[in-house]
Amino acid sequence: MPENRLLTAVWLVLLAALGWTTPAQAQADGIGCTDVWACNFDPLATEDDGSCDYQSCIGCTNQYACNYDTGAIYNDGSCEYLSCVGCMVAAACNFDPEALIPNQAACDFESCVGCTDFTACSYDPEATLSDPSQCTYPLPNLDCAGNPTGCGGCEPIFVTDYSAVSVECADALPLEPIGDMLAVSGCSDDTLDVSTFVIDASADYTLNVGTTADGIGPDGAIRVFGLTALGLANSDYFVETYPLLVSRYANGVAVVNGQVQNTLNPNLVWNVHLVLEDPRSGEEWLSESPSHGFVTAFGCSMDTANTTTYRLNSEHSFLIGAGGYEGSYLQLSHMPFNESKRFQLGEGGNSVNCNYGFGGWFAWSGRVLGESVSGMTGDLVIDLGEDIHTEVSCGEEMTIHFHHALNEPCGKFTEVAQVFQRVDTESPEWIDTEGVCAQEAALCFDEITGETTLPAPCAFLFEDGCGEAVDATWSDAIVFGDPVTAPGEPFAIERTYSGTDCTGNVGSFVQTLTFDGESCPEAPLSPMKKPRADKAPASRQATAEAINIEHPSLLGNLAPNPTSSSSVLTVHVPHDEQLTLEVFDLTGKRVRPLHSMFGNDGTEQRVLLSAEGLASGYYLVRAECQGIRETLRWAVQH
Repeated sequence: MPENRLLTAVWLVLLAALGWTTPAQAQADGIGCTDVWACNFDPLATEDDGSCDYQSCIGCTNQYACNYDTGAIYNDGSCEYLSCVGCMVAAACNFDPEALIPNQAACDFESCVGCTDFTACSYDPEATLSDPSQCTYPLPNLDCAGNPTGCGGCEPIFVTDYSAVSVECADALPLEPIGDMLAVSGCSDDTLDVSTFVIDASADYTLNVGTTADGIGPDGAIRVFGLTALGLANSDYFVETYPLLVSRYANGVAVVNGQVQNTLNPNLVWNVHLVLEDPRSGEEWLSESPSHGFVTAFGCSMDTANTTTYRLNSEHSFLIGAGGYEGSYLQLSHMPFNESKRFQLGEGGNSVNCNYGFGGWFAWSGRVLGESVSGMTGDLVIDLGEDIHTEVSCGEEMTIHFHHALNEPCGKFTEVAQVFQRVDTESPEWIDTEGVCAQEAALCFDEITGETTLPAPCAFLFEDGCGEAVDATWSDAIVFGDPVTAPGEPFAIERTYSGTDCTGNVGSFVQTLTFDGESCPEAPLSPMKKPRADKAPASRQATAEAINIEHPSLLGNLAPNPTSSSSVLTVHVPHDEQLTLEVFDLTGKRVRPLHSMFGNDGTEQRVLLSAEGLASGYYLVRAECQGIRETLRWAVQH
């Protein structure tokens, strides 16, 4: 302002009067415009040279005016306030980036609105504001004119049966593809190549939720660089429509599934189908070759001890088009080809930030919107949620064989899952380890203690058909009577030995323990026959045949049984052989003297067994001849 210039001139005069000079004056006195009202007033000039200008600094000095002149010193009354008024809303059709004064009422939100999706039939190339409601699309398998596209019903169809298969044991679950799968094109019956990969869900596995990782520059969960340059996308970046799912299995296979959409055109959709394999720890990976390394974000470091690397399996990895990309596909392959870099999972693994993430680089080729395409650069870039560990319980083990086929001309992709599941129906087998555990056992009453002693459990185990651990237990249950409150009275106990395998199948062996009263019997025995030493057959079958031929049963009928007085026993004494008879109580004490008889022409003989003097209960009548012994149970009831 002129006032400021006048003050400056006065200040310089005062300095001169005091004998002070400015640095410039100290160097040399200057000549120039010395009029403080001039536009080009020079405060350092000491001699006016007639160059004063009074026009160049005249203009609009109001900073709120449209024509405000920052160099003007004198206001000439030219300020105007209309030419810079305009729509300052960036989303408006008539957005004026040079407007200084907003005029909301002037904004136009209609004239530029239209369908901005270039895959739609109603695509408006001049529209700058998108209105999806104005987009119309062809019906499936038809073009915009209603003509068939030639791909109707061309989805691959699997002809080979892929129904579920059950196996008994977990180690029978197949981890490699079994047999050949046949798929055909639904519209031509041409056979298609089928690929199969297997996931191992027979052991615990881990799941993670994946979302777009934010970093420097444009972000996307899937980035396919080059589609925009080819005119096949509005952007090279695709974000999840819902979180991606990362699954990692016991056989080292990792699978990434989900769906992504274009950041600028949500109708452009890819279904994500990535399969990764050969997991290596970060340290192992680095030690294999000096050329191996990681891709890290600026300022981030990799914890190689807790990082896992994978190789992308190109046979099974695809982006399958949906929405505006229906009928399109991209097949993905690992990049770089020499695998000096890998897909990496861990802290900073997505290569754009330091978060826990997953990322890697791929090449791509296929057909997009009818055009054959390929590119060397694309990547997966996602943050991961926390690990979700899924436990696989015994009996729930399975492997899943994923079979897929691609009909390339139409971009149709079909995947089916064949489940091999464990269904264990076999119960564990009881094993009597000492071979002496009878199914029935008689108990003794100890007159001294006044108790009936139960025998210790048998030595036993259970064997599982799949070789897995068995939970073995035993328990007693009273069938009748009460050995505690009435120890001298008859009772029966069932002792049950149980073995439960990890799938819940139960095997058991039931032993009956019986006490018949005051007596002390032996356990009832089945007849046991032994061949004579001089006629020992060569096999068990021959032994039985020799015994049956040479020695009919020694003991015949015993009646009445039970009895209160006496019974008649029929015996068969072999010719010229001696047979002995004895009677024992259940404690093993002989209660009748040894009785011998000799055979005469093999005839039947009868023996009277008197019950006089015997207490009520069970007794064992034993016959023995030439090493052959037979036993009958005799019941006495008074």
